[in-house]
Amino acid sequence: MIRLVYTSDLHGNLALYRAAGEAARRFEADAVALGGDLCPGTPSASATHLPQAQPEFLLREVSPMVAAWKRAQPALRVFAIPGNDDCQTIVAALDELEQAGLVENLHRKTAKLGTYTLLGLAFVSPTPFSIKDFERRDFAGAARRQPQHFRCVLSTPRGFQVLPDFDAYLQSHPTIEEELNRLPPSDPEQTIALIHCPPYQTHCDLLYSGQHIGSAAVRRWIERRQPVLTLHGHIHESPEVSGSFSDRLGKTTVVNPGCDHQRPHLVFINLANLSELAHSVYGKQEP
Repeated sequence: MIRLVYTSDLHGNLALYRAAGEAARRFEADAVALGGDLCPGTPSASATHLPQAQPEFLLREVSPMVAAWKRAQPALRVFAIPGNDDCQTIVAALDELEQAGLVENLHRKTAKLGTYTLLGLAFVSPTPFSIKDFERRDFAGAARRQPQHFRCVLSTPRGFQVLPDFDAYLQSHPTIEEELNRLPPSDPEQTIALIHCPPYQTHCDLLYSGQHIGSAAVRRWIERRQPVLTLHGHIHESPEVSGSFSDRLGKTTVVNPGCDHQRPHLVFINLANLSELAHSVYGKQEP
């Protein structure tokens, strides 16, 4: 029996990180999974220090906290992916934490957890916001569904670099569909996917306006591959709007814990019985 604590969109809130570690101890979890948007900062390009500050946050603040979790639970595994509010400069920091035996970076990678294979991907469909490091088209030829409200930037170790033609940038990079198809095949009944962007038209991708804003490519991949469980984030208000932090796509259980920046939004998962998911705010999953 493998137990997992899942949360996402902590945005550098150390109290929420601490809550995840405490919950893992109480739940006697085998693993904690962090579903992206790990670091402080907003999608605004005005915060020009973020490409340097975000890796420092992981190495100086998160690293000793996770080390303490592991002292309390030596067998605990911690998995993470970036999100669209994270700069690509944090990937090197995540890899450094992995080399130290603290956090396992799942972006574009796989890992084993008991008999399960974990897959990870950080990319999201294009947003109206500034930081574009982890934004990609869903499919080749897909048009952007949202207008661009802010100037577009990419992060570098020296700071932000202005992206003069976002559409050309998107055209020059693989789509989310292509990135998902590059993840190695595995037994669907033993596969867990950690993907920051939720699938389109589910309980897990709703804005306050009622608009579904998830990824059609992620939905298509789930419907085709049918992993036993997929873990998402990105759309903070979705469980509040939809009334559910989970959904089903065929045989796949889909989860988005949501975020309100105040209370821990944690999902407690017993992989032996996915019909009994529980949420720290919303309670037990309805059948």
